[in-house]
Amino acid sequence: MLLKFAYQDFLDDRKFKNTTKTNIKNYEMILKKFIDYAIKNQVVNVEDITYSHGFLKLHGGMRSH
Repeated sequence: MLLKFAYQDFLDDRKFKNTTKTNIKNYEMILKKFIDYAIKNQVVNVEDITYSHGFLKLHGGMRSH
């Protein structure tokens, strides 16, 4: 699946599940950065994403609350 379609499907699913507008905006902001990074690194399919692509390494990994 292309990232741009997965991105839109995810946002549509969150809206369907009544996620707050603030959370939707946060998802949009974070995922947009990720998708831009992936495209810049010639990764356009969800299936081609691996940890080795380095996005999490460059952006501080996963942060817990």
